[in-house]
Amino acid sequence: MGNWATLNRPLVSGLVVGLILGDPVQGTIIGANINIIYLGIISAGGSLPSDSGMAGIFSTAFALASGLDLNTALALAIPLGLLGGLMNTLIMTLQCFLVKLADKWVRECKANLMIVVDLVIPYVIKYIVWFTMAFVILFYGSGAIDSIVNSLQGPILDALNVMGGIVPAVGLGMMLLVIFKGKARYFFFLGFLVSNYFGLSVISVAILFTVVGLLVVNFTPEDFEAFRNVDSSNSHQYELVDRRTLTKCWYMWHNLCESMYNYERMQGIGFCTAIIPALKKIYKDDKDGMVEAMTRHSMFFNTDHNFGAMIMGICISMEEQKKLGENIPNEAFVSLKSGLMGPCAGIGDTISQVVLIPILSVIFINLAMQGAVWAPIAYAVLFLLLFYGVGYWMFKVGYKNGGETVFKIMESGILDKVISFANLLGCAVTGALITNFVSFTWNVTMVQNEVEVFNLQTGVFDAILPNAMPLVITLAVYYANKKGIKPTVVTFATMAIGFILGLLGIVGA
Repeated sequence: MGNWATLNRPLVSGLVVGLILGDPVQGTIIGANINIIYLGIISAGGSLPSDSGMAGIFSTAFALASGLDLNTALALAIPLGLLGGLMNTLIMTLQCFLVKLADKWVRECKANLMIVVDLVIPYVIKYIVWFTMAFVILFYGSGAIDSIVNSLQGPILDALNVMGGIVPAVGLGMMLLVIFKGKARYFFFLGFLVSNYFGLSVISVAILFTVVGLLVVNFTPEDFEAFRNVDSSNSHQYELVDRRTLTKCWYMWHNLCESMYNYERMQGIGFCTAIIPALKKIYKDDKDGMVEAMTRHSMFFNTDHNFGAMIMGICISMEEQKKLGENIPNEAFVSLKSGLMGPCAGIGDTISQVVLIPILSVIFINLAMQGAVWAPIAYAVLFLLLFYGVGYWMFKVGYKNGGETVFKIMESGILDKVISFANLLGCAVTGALITNFVSFTWNVTMVQNEVEVFNLQTGVFDAILPNAMPLVITLAVYYANKKGIKPTVVTFATMAIGFILGLLGIVGA
């Protein structure tokens, strides 16, 4: 997010390109104008319809190097942004193939190699893809941009879009393996239906089912008496993990959580890699415990960076208490993460992408359009100070207060209620996530006298249950994994089915 909100903004990249090409003032002006097009661009759940970085960097470069006027540069930015969005989809798809390697190293307890699969290999892939794209674009010039975009149109592009639309069902289906049980199963379908029919966002669903879940589980004031006055000093902190290690985990999370961003696990491998320094301290003499911890923290995970740091802080504190003898089952971690990631993403993404970035951009764009080269710098510095400052604070709050709260929960004897509530909320949020992450639309129609007389999607599925196929695909993934089919087989089968149906034109994203 730090990079995406700064260098990936034409406001900032325009200045950088201008410095390289010897005209920082004009580069800043061009970049600021291009940035206006992308004020509302939002990346949520791995979706990036248009890449503002691709548009800003190359449009500014062509405008300065080839003498293009501002309007031409703005027109050129649109296909470049679309091309960049396609490249992002390609990279996320390619990185799905690394999940199997990550899981292998987790099973073999090769914690030191996780940084390779999470950082080194993904960035080799990214550099190859982006360098090739940059070289081709700069070698052939701006005249080739439209040709490249046009050549990608057709069945192949449609098939890739369909495949990318259904692959998130793999991660969601795998997550259900842990929380889809008891009363929580009903909440999964309720969350899906509420989001589906009433159009509620994930955060709205989370708030609604938080209230419903509390009523169902029936917490009483006596349950919370043991930890009502939680001391912020938390006497249990730093028992197994020191402050320096905690800071390292936070830093790795903020910088590496999306270095291997992929459609199957999203930030899951990044979360696992970031928490490893703490796990090494906690399970230094317990190989089996280390493998178990790495396994539960490499599952599907996707949320806002700052709120994700808070969740990681809580998880590290829970891992400490588990190692010290508290009876914390695996379900507690999975339910906590699945229940919190949706609401945290809803709040965090809204604050950062819908409020903070656009407001700061508007303020400094006006200054940059007047040739103020300091404006992009001020924007980037201010955003990064807020981004990293808030993120570190939330990480500490999660570790200290969250950890103490969890410890008190263990002592108070209400663990079963807490896990039950987390399962209910996690399932409800997962049901809502299906309508946001998984896309599948039938393209089967009947035409008579050039008039459409039947549409399978609108005439049958939407009439009976909108988003029925995303729900079916997610549940199919869940049952396939439950039957013991290897996750890799399920993933590749899902990708193959999506690609083939898209290639045949039967399904759209």
